[in-house]
Amino acid sequence: MNQYQIFYDLHYQPQPLLLANAWNVKSAQIIEKAGFSAIATSSGAIADSLGYKDGEQIPFDELLYIVKRIKASTGIPLTVDLERGYTNDLDVLHSHIQQMIDIGVAGINLEDNQGEDIFLEKLKSITNYLRETNQKLFINARTDVFAQKIDHPTETVINRAKLYKDAGADGLFVIGLKDTETVRKIVSAVELPVNVVGISALSSVDELADCGVKRISMAGILYGAGYGKIDELVHSIKQENSLSHLY
Repeated sequence: MNQYQIFYDLHYQPQPLLLANAWNVKSAQIIEKAGFSAIATSSGAIADSLGYKDGEQIPFDELLYIVKRIKASTGIPLTVDLERGYTNDLDVLHSHIQQMIDIGVAGINLEDNQGEDIFLEKLKSITNYLRETNQKLFINARTDVFAQKIDHPTETVINRAKLYKDAGADGLFVIGLKDTETVRKIVSAVELPVNVVGISALSSVDELADCGVKRISMAGILYGAGYGKIDELVHSIKQENSLSHLY
């Protein structure tokens, strides 16, 4: 079974697919060694680790290099946060998708924060390209409705979910959710497997599983927590004039 199929099937198991988000080879290897079934990248974490702001400020070639090294150094399925595709040119977008497939990537996230119409144009173009070239890639359609504070967010997400499914999306990623009641409403009305971020208010895997969530990711939270610990450590070393905290 190829890694795309393995990754696809992980969205239909009894328990949610729990994904830790990597930003370099070492973090990805730690995630794999810990026993996770797959690895996700965080665009924000990768960008920040290289001195860029999030939001496609990192050049695509630099992102591609990091993804290539992660994939070459791990053995489980990898899904990549591709933001908005790093282009509005559909031919260039196809090239970006092909380069991800050539590396061995099993899936991507694609964001709709440019608006529903532009997103659907990109999504349909990608799915047509995959169909024409007889290739597979799990497309997790990320909707920013709640984050952008769009009116009637729950209803808008549900409506977009149907459009995105019809256009070829394999999953729905809803960011900005803060309570299980809203999560449950969306999951019950959407046919696609739903992905949420495990923020502090939604940190229980069992509660999210009970809501019907099929995928739980960490976005840049793991990255922030890890470097928060390093920040505390180096400050303790400096303040106490001792390396004892390293041991």
